[in-house]
Amino acid sequence: QNFDLNENGNSALTWKIKVPNNVSSIILKVVAKAGQYSDGEQKAIAVLPNRMLVTDAVPVFVKEGETKTFELENLKNATSTTISNVSNTLELTTNPIWEIMFALPSLKNDQNNSADVIFNKWFADVLASEIFKANPKLKTVFEEYQNKGLLNSNLEKNQELKQLLLEETPWVLESKNEEEQMSKLALLFDVNSMKNSIHQDWEDLEKLQNPDGGFSWYKGYPSSYSTSLYILKNLGKINVWLKDNVKDYQNSEQNEMVSNLIKYVDNEIEKYTSTSLSAGKENVINNWTLDYLDTRNYWEKQYPLKGKGATLKSLVKQKVKTMKITDFTFFGLHRAALLMNDYGLKEVSDKLLNYLKETSVDSKTQGVYWKQNLDDWGWFSSKVVNHAGALEAFSKLKPNDQKFIEDLKIWLITQKEVNSWGNSRGTSEVIFTILNSGKSWTNAENDKATIVWGGKELQPQTQATGYVKSTVKSDILDKNLATVTVTKPGAGIVQGGLFWQYYEDLDKIKSSENYLS
Repeated sequence: QNFDLNENGNSALTWKIKVPNNVSSIILKVVAKAGQYSDGEQKAIAVLPNRMLVTDAVPVFVKEGETKTFELENLKNATSTTISNVSNTLELTTNPIWEIMFALPSLKNDQNNSADVIFNKWFADVLASEIFKANPKLKTVFEEYQNKGLLNSNLEKNQELKQLLLEETPWVLESKNEEEQMSKLALLFDVNSMKNSIHQDWEDLEKLQNPDGGFSWYKGYPSSYSTSLYILKNLGKINVWLKDNVKDYQNSEQNEMVSNLIKYVDNEIEKYTSTSLSAGKENVINNWTLDYLDTRNYWEKQYPLKGKGATLKSLVKQKVKTMKITDFTFFGLHRAALLMNDYGLKEVSDKLLNYLKETSVDSKTQGVYWKQNLDDWGWFSSKVVNHAGALEAFSKLKPNDQKFIEDLKIWLITQKEVNSWGNSRGTSEVIFTILNSGKSWTNAENDKATIVWGGKELQPQTQATGYVKSTVKSDILDKNLATVTVTKPGAGIVQGGLFWQYYEDLDKIKSSENYLS
């Protein structure tokens, strides 16, 4: 364009530029010419997009005996003419047992060499061995996973989530850890490796038992009461579960270890139980007392309570009859329910369980939980451990209340972090309790589900596990893909998500109430 400029003067000129789509930067070259002379400059200028990639998602969650339909409302009701469709994806898992199986390596992979962690490494191999022994198909399933490349991180497999989350949140580190754990799952299916690992872990555990019978947190440290009690309790659980078969997983007879361990724990009770507590002047029904009595209950027939331990038991049986339910901690409620049933106080046990059931919350979609069960500091206030404890109580004392028990299990599954339930103690507690409560989740029928998406029935990628992932990449918007209907006939849950990716102008993007939890 023409312009006039006086000597030593200046002038401002403007142009309108039409920028094509899908351009991230442009080069502007401006030249001023007068007669035979010219001057100018050239600049690269970034183009800010007025569009962005959007991932819309709806969580899919279907329990036993349910048929549910899930919809991406924004896709179903889309009317914008500026939307550019990218892809539609459905990803589901129809068998919750794999959430458990994939958590086992986290117990084996813990680099902490404390006594409880070493115990849980041994415990993980015992769990895996018994699961595979009872369900031979699981080894076949693993081989199928391996052959089809499914032993990658769930987040790595889901490129839609990966783009949305992995590069923007700390989950990228969790995903890498999970992928590492998936590869270590292979060791759990190697019979020779498993046997060697079991015997090595048991040997390492024995080395950590001190001359006084207790277990130190780390080698060379004084015995720890809490660590010793934890090992004694879980050895008791495993003995009740496996009975005489437990010796298959131990290098030597456990009798000497257990006998010395009980002596240590009982001696600690003698030393630290105050006179006022054993005389009934303090609240004897506390977490500390109930945890001790609950642990000793597994071994009381072989090693009867004596001294202050026997006194505590007698006082608890006496005081619990008049104690207000609201005076119990959440830990105390489920432990006392189990103990009182074994102590012959069934009426008290039933009252505690009834209170627990009455105060539970049914989320309708993700199982049953308790609002008053909150995470806090310490073992007695771990939300997942306490929930597992309540599940154990209902499973043992109210086995016919199957729907309630299954809903409690489902909530625990939904609390799993990327690869575990927090620390090794919490993970081992949850896995053991789920596998030993309610209906079996390892039956062949539990893999089955009917999935209809976009008017077509989908088949699992793996017949044995029910893992489903289907992606439609197209620039054509298909509203039929906004809807998925899932039927779950067997025990357990179907869980996953329905995803839609598209480009849209910034001022036309709609918020969504749907989220992944």
